[in-house]
Amino acid sequence: MRKKLFFAVILFFSFLSCIVPFPKKSLCSEVFLLPGKEAGDLLSDDSSRISLQRAVENSLAYLEKKISSADSANDSPEPFRDHVSMEKTRRSLVLFREILLKISDEKEFTRKIRESFLFLETTGQRQGKAILLTGYFEPIIEGSLEPGGEYQFPIYRRPDDLVETAPTRISSEPAKGRRIGRMEKGQIVPYYSRKEIDSQGILRGKGYEIAWLKDSWERFVLHVQGSGQIRLPDGKMFRAGFAASNGRSYRSIGRYLVDQGLIPAQELSLKRVREFFLKHPERMEEIFNLNQRYIFFRSLPLDNQGREGPLGALGFSLTDGRSIATDHSVFPPFALAYLISWQPVFDETGRVVGRKPLRRFVLNQDTGAAMKGPERVDLFCGSGEKAGMIAGEMREEGKIYFLRAH
Repeated sequence: MRKKLFFAVILFFSFLSCIVPFPKKSLCSEVFLLPGKEAGDLLSDDSSRISLQRAVENSLAYLEKKISSADSANDSPEPFRDHVSMEKTRRSLVLFREILLKISDEKEFTRKIRESFLFLETTGQRQGKAILLTGYFEPIIEGSLEPGGEYQFPIYRRPDDLVETAPTRISSEPAKGRRIGRMEKGQIVPYYSRKEIDSQGILRGKGYEIAWLKDSWERFVLHVQGSGQIRLPDGKMFRAGFAASNGRSYRSIGRYLVDQGLIPAQELSLKRVREFFLKHPERMEEIFNLNQRYIFFRSLPLDNQGREGPLGALGFSLTDGRSIATDHSVFPPFALAYLISWQPVFDETGRVVGRKPLRRFVLNQDTGAAMKGPERVDLFCGSGEKAGMIAGEMREEGKIYFLRAH
């Protein structure tokens, strides 16, 4: 979901686009149960209870639907499988909601949470390895339903020839992942790349366009964020929500610029990447095409049955400052967690003047192509310019603990 006006943001190409991956990698092959009473002074929360309650309710609604279906088998990722199941996650959220609604005193709330829950941390954290916390947001972008004038950069709906194969299982072997592509001579082949779609125009004029944007940079930001709001010339707005991808690999252009010595690693931010392209517009198309992954969208009304935020990868509304994206093959989806890190502080001109602690409960409600491994967490910062500023400057070390009721 991305913002616009090339905003100093794109959260490092947020959804991790522009970020340099954390240098350490460790397999999360084990978790440790940290009793609540030993969790230390963890449980202050710097955001609103209303947003926390909304995020908890969203996770519960999804889990209750999932558990009642046949989809709840094999429902927990390694290494949490021995500690957290879909049903245990639901029970934990029900208990947490009960405490949240009944206890307003902060000290009593903290005491009750500590005695009611275990805090789960990964092997890497136990060994002193921090997570890398970044931010992402939903951009607001100028667009048109018709091409012409300054509106020259299309975004597309899911093409009719895009096919996905379901995961397959052979006897007792683990299920093999789905494949995304198109059919050619009876065989599934990779779907068209970003270069083929945007530079060579292979989908142009086939009726797949849902809007045209003013700027290729803003289009790329929208792809990186996975969703955004489109403001039309008459002032009306709609949401471009994620519909599908071309199934190709994601590549961070921010990492590429650092590796090529074009941006110092310590200066990497969305603003810095945008500045590079303003100075070197002739490089934009070439570098964008290095990221072959391509996103297709669907039009959604902004009210969307009362949803306040954009839809995450799991199909329901995200909550500003509460929803996180992680690797769901590592961390349990929809689960409650406690996040400890830092967040930027801005002056009245929008300049970063420092960092302050970030301490809050979050819900694991989203994922993304750049979310790989146990040391990556992406925090949804909201929609619009302010959210983009925060997301674009967030690249912090931290800790995360998943909560499980006794």
